Parts: sequence; structure tokens; C-alpha cells
Amino acid sequence: MSRIKKQLVTFGPDRRLTGVLTRGAAPSRGPTLVLPSAGLQPRSGPFRLHVELGERLAAHGMDSFRFDVPGVGEAPRLKGADGRVAALAALEVLATEHDCSDFVIGGVCSAADLGWNVALQDARVRAVLMLDGIGFNGPWFHYARNLDRLRRLPREWRRMLRDAPKHLRDSEGFEATDVRDWPSHAQARQQFAELVDRGVHQMWIYTGGYTDRFLHPRQFRWAFGEPTRDPRVAMRYWPDCDHTFFARAHRDRLLGTVEEWMLKLANTLTPCPEDRREPALHSQR
Repeated sequence: MSRIKKQLVTFGPDRRLTGVLTRGAAPSRGPTLVLPSAGLQPRSGPFRLHVELGERLAAHGMDSFRFDVPGVGEAPRLKGADGRVAALAALEVLATEHDCSDFVIGGVCSAADLGWNVALQDARVRAVLMLDGIGFNGPWFHYARNLDRLRRLPREWRRMLRDAPKHLRDSEGFEATDVRDWPSHAQARQQFAELVDRGVHQMWIYTGGYTDRFLHPRQFRWAFGEPTRDPRVAMRYWPDCDHTFFARAHRDRLLGTVEEWMLKLANTLTPCPEDRREPALHSQR
């Protein structure tokens, strides 16, 4: 690890936000992975996931940047500066002061939501990392849940029959709660297609810790439609993993998967054209 360089970078309103840029000793290659903090987890990530991932990528000459969104970890709450404002400011500083021209953004849970929103606004984002990201229940979710209940004892069947009317009412999808920053189902399908048309690569991973949102791999295509078949879109369903990848073996699987995906991006993505290096693409909604 002696050849890995870590640098504090300030950005945002009055440069009051701070992140860590991790780089290898060799000249940078490929896009920069940007990892916002998720929930109340600090920028190091759950179980230092972001730190380990940054060090793995630096060994391949790839940059990463982890930061706390306003109000989390070491970041103060700033008037008028939410996670989206902070992330866009971070991309701008990385691009103008640290020679980063292309970006991958995302992470776990709310960090995935933030990455999705930023990708829709900034043309320099070439890929998104969606770990337990946007999801809608639908018929495949209820199929998997009811199949699981049928495997249980008969006393569970009565509860399933009692709840059946509610399940049917909910079968059209799941709208975002106050906790998650999600578009409607119709908006999400439109946004997904838009990113695919723009050539944005996507890595989606759903875990077994997401049982109130995702229970069957076919939910993915049902939720987002035909664009999920695009070769730049990848989806994994890992029902044995929890939401924060607590087990060492599960974190290693995630680290290896993201590392391999980032290396593929480094080898296949062409540099962002000059006319797409302006930060603002359009309004998200």
C-alpha cells in the first residue's frame, strides 16, 4: 500500500466539505469512482468498504473519491446544500483541479439514490453503482414472497390469505418512502431508458437484506423494461448477503465484483468528449 496516495480535497460552499481522493503512484486510468456516504455511515463506508475499494482500485492506477454528504460524519449541515449539491460540487472540483474527466458514482442505499440523481444531471457521469438501489415490488415480488410462505407451516397460510387483498392492491409497484429519494415507477423507467440511450453503464446489486423491496431477479426487468437487456447494464441478486455486507466473505465478493467492473470500464470507455464536459446536463425532473 506504500504506493497509494491519499489526499484531502475540499469542495462545496466556502470549501467546507471534505473528501478523500485515493490514487496510485502511476498516471490515472479510467473513470474516477465517487462514493458518497450512505445513511449515517461516514465516508469510509460500512465496515470500511469504501477505503478497501479505493485501495484496490489505486493498485490498478484508478482513482476514487469518498466524501461525507452534508450533515453526516465530519460534514457540517449547510444551508441550501444537500447531497446532490455536494456531489455535483465534488465532481466539479475533481474535474477542474485534479484532472478527473469521467466519473462513476453510487454506493449502498441512499448513496445509490444520490448517484442516480447526479447521473441524470451531469454528462460526465459514465456509470452508476447501484447497491440496493431503486426497486419496485410488482408481481414477481409477490410471487416470490407467497412462494416462500407456502413452504412454511400451515399456520402461516392463514396470514397469507388474510393479507392477500393488500398484496394485490400493492402489486403495481412501490412508491418511494420519505427515507429514499426515488422517482415514481413511470419516471424511473423513463430515466433508466434515458441513461441507457446516453451510454451510461450500470451495475445493480440487490441483496437479501432488501426483502421489503426485492425478492426475485425478474423484478428488475419488470421494473425498468426492455433497456435492461442492454449490454452496458448488469444486475446481480445476492439473497445470502445483508444490506451492509457485514460478513467478510460477502464484502470480498462485492469488492471483487466492483473491481472487475471498474477495470472493464477502464478498458472500454473512451474519454468523455469535450462538448460533454460541462457539468449541468439538464434538470432531473
